[in-house]
Amino acid sequence: GIHGIGEGTLGQVTRTVEAAVHEMKHLVLGYEAFQVEAIVGRLSRDIFAEGAQFKMCAISAIEIACWDIIGKAVGQPIYNLLGGRCRDRVRAYANGWYRCPRRPQDFAEKAKVVVQLGFTAMKFDPFGTAWRKVERAEEDLTIDIVAAVREAVGPHVDLAIEAHERFDVSTAIRIGNRLAPTAPVWFEDPTTHHDTRGVLEIARRVAVPVGTGESLTAHEQFAELLREGLIDIVTLEPLHVGGILGSRKIAALVNAHNGVIVPHSAQGPICTLANLQIAACTPNLFMQ
Repeated sequence: GIHGIGEGTLGQVTRTVEAAVHEMKHLVLGYEAFQVEAIVGRLSRDIFAEGAQFKMCAISAIEIACWDIIGKAVGQPIYNLLGGRCRDRVRAYANGWYRCPRRPQDFAEKAKVVVQLGFTAMKFDPFGTAWRKVERAEEDLTIDIVAAVREAVGPHVDLAIEAHERFDVSTAIRIGNRLAPTAPVWFEDPTTHHDTRGVLEIARRVAVPVGTGESLTAHEQFAELLREGLIDIVTLEPLHVGGILGSRKIAALVNAHNGVIVPHSAQGPICTLANLQIAACTPNLFMQ
């Protein structure tokens, strides 16, 4: 008589994930909801298709629904079942606040509103439509936008600069170092996640921390990313790594490399609630 709610959204292709959930359900029916490891393991191993984000979002939807059932059955918040609460509050950064003309003064005014709302950190993409290479005038405009935001919010608000996997390695290194005087808290996804060597080379050569990980779907990918000790801000997406318990496992791997996690949450409200359960019980959470 208990039901659980999960979420497996994936941008503009969510109906594809929904179809995958229905196609997988015969592998789940008959299990107790408490058997999270067995369910996720079966869905991961017994479907011989890589699937990446499509497959993992479907698995995560089922996994999160199982935890919802478990919490209701035992009358406990999920974080109490995964080690207990590490904190009473979760620091959040603002995103999506910069829907405005791509001009320094407009970004600065929007950023002031974010601070007035009480946020101590914000993320934004100042790069327009840049891809691989960028014209010098466009690059200069980007640097001016970030400088204007920094001046508007002062030195004590964290600025995360989102690149959305736009650049080749050499361009990302140059831009990352030009951003350094504005002291970004991290430079996110400067090049494609498929190029781990490129990401690590950027991290090695820029004076700004590089954050990445939201597109990864396998433990092995995270292990490779962390191997050289150059990445210490990991932006894992719970829906891409198997849900709540899967995220805790990745967080532990990151913790073993002296890193922190910044869970990605660009989906819907159930994903946000799952992120908050993860945040509550994860010692090496940085912000949400």
